[in-house]
Amino acid sequence: MSRFGVQCEDLHSLVQTIDSLDVQINSIYTHFAGGIMDREGNQAQLDRFLDCSEDYVARNIPRHASATSGCCQQIGTDLDYIRPGGAIYGLCSVNDIPSSELFQELGFRPAMSVVAEPTFYKLLPAGRRIGYDGLYTTKEPEWIANIACGWSDGYRRKLSLGVGAVKNNRTGELCPIVGRVSMDSCTVRLPRKPEASDTYSLLTDDFAEKTSYTSMARILNAATYEITGTLSTRLPRVYTSGDNIVDIMQAVDYSN
Repeated sequence: MSRFGVQCEDLHSLVQTIDSLDVQINSIYTHFAGGIMDREGNQAQLDRFLDCSEDYVARNIPRHASATSGCCQQIGTDLDYIRPGGAIYGLCSVNDIPSSELFQELGFRPAMSVVAEPTFYKLLPAGRRIGYDGLYTTKEPEWIANIACGWSDGYRRKLSLGVGAVKNNRTGELCPIVGRVSMDSCTVRLPRKPEASDTYSLLTDDFAEKTSYTSMARILNAATYEITGTLSTRLPRVYTSGDNIVDIMQAVDYSN
């Protein structure tokens, strides 16, 4: 990938330098540049890597190449190690639809979702402006709910004005974001008065349109890991096993 390390033609001189410094080499590796659908490119990269590192097999220096994409393609998985990365959490490394569909067919499912209860909901008359700058105006009497999750929590501002939606976990209905996503909250339009027990998923643990991390990445022209990796540490983490809550961490604390 030409980020770290060296080019193939420079590997031997690097190893000689390391040996002269009496530094132990624990392994030699490459990281595939291509996504799940780029089998030809990843195979070509693996072939170059195997060729330039072959001299070190006799020294018993482990070699590895396969991260999430390689594991899905079964390219480089017969080397000494694999590095499944995001696949451990059910996260596809790229956001295009063919890759997402293949990843899903392989049996992966995201290990996390973002779920919230409305902090407030109300029936507003037609003509009521909502949110900063009043960018959304109700067209008729509409049920509007406020959810305490905004861009400071990692829910992107670009999902404002109907670009994004949340899922009612009881009915499965998608409810569009109306108005602007603000620092600590967003507002959604509901089809009717909600039940008191209704919860809503801002990020779903699937590959659905609008609410999954892969779909959000496509909408926002972002990397898939960017969607989950930028969720704020102040969001409570609820750990489950089946239908049972195992642990709740109110906020991630890095002070220790």
